[in-house]
Amino acid sequence: MKVILLLVLLPFITLAQNAFENGKQAFEDGKFDFAVSKLETAVKTEPSHKMARDYLGQAYAKLERWEDSAEVNKTLVEDYPDEAEYHFRYGGALGLVAKNANPFKAASLIGDVKFHLKKAAELDPEHINSRWALLQMYLELPGILGGSESTSREYASQLKTISAVDGALAFGFIEREMENYQKAETHYKKAIELGQSVTTYKELAELYKRSGNDLNYFQTLEKGIQKLNSVDLASVYVDRALTLNKNKREALDILSAINLSELNSEEIEQLNQLKSRLN
Repeated sequence: MKVILLLVLLPFITLAQNAFENGKQAFEDGKFDFAVSKLETAVKTEPSHKMARDYLGQAYAKLERWEDSAEVNKTLVEDYPDEAEYHFRYGGALGLVAKNANPFKAASLIGDVKFHLKKAAELDPEHINSRWALLQMYLELPGILGGSESTSREYASQLKTISAVDGALAFGFIEREMENYQKAETHYKKAIELGQSVTTYKELAELYKRSGNDLNYFQTLEKGIQKLNSVDLASVYVDRALTLNKNKREALDILSAINLSELNSEEIEQLNQLKSRLN
């Protein structure tokens, strides 16, 4: 009987695994619509398939299908209640559903959002993303729904304990949102000093953009491009130059100075597209 049952189930198991492998590869290639179609097949064929659900939830998130992502991640939380990442993904997806919902639905979801994000942070003392999500949520929520600047700062302190760079970025974010631009600048410059990453330069540039300091905005990005040989930062520079109709000649010079030998094929293609936009 066991042999017969195995023979009956084997085609379905094979179908699910093939669909999962194709969906996983599509996800990694950035083909999220195709990934969803394959991963949905895998989950429908084998509902208990952990990694098919894992990638499906992520693919839905990439497509900003937050309700679908929440639904899939809920099943993962139920089956794997001790995995911090699944609580984070579920809480985060619910949070984005709430953000795009009417006030009554949003208010009804806040409790679950907080619970699962806090659970992720509790299960993993070094889970950075859950603490970032909690920091932003408490800063953005109105007081009547439990918003709290002091709680937001508590999570920034936790981030600082885990990662000095994230701590500097977190306090910079809070001060920037509170329009304390001078304090934010200090934190973001510290983040650049510690991290020297695309994110640190982008965040300082965003501060200057919000405060209307175009000169420092462009100078910050230029320094980052030169330091990191970053096409990503160059793209931000070009977008702003075209929007403001200024610094276009400087943008071309910056693009021409990027070291092609350090780029991959996709970055070289992106660089050429940026140059064509300026010509």
